[in-house]
Amino acid sequence: MEEWEERVRCVAQKIEQYLEAHPEAADSLEGIAAWWMSRQRIRSELAVVRAALDTLAQSGVVTAGQADDQHGPIYRLKHRHH
Repeated sequence: MEEWEERVRCVAQKIEQYLEAHPEAADSLEGIAAWWMSRQRIRSELAVVRAALDTLAQSGVVTAGQADDQHGPIYRLKHRHH
């Protein structure tokens, strides 16, 4: 499949997934590109970022502290003693 066709198919799939999750959604071309697509990318990246942070925490590179709100832990570089 050509690169353009693959990109179009992928975006169409993401728009369909968004509409299935938000059946009352409606927006302009610019709104769909700016909001719907960015939300889909963020959602798909969350699992990857979570796994990467878990790996870094297990290896002692970062620590996860409690947050003051519902957004979950706050990650920061773990201080190491040399």
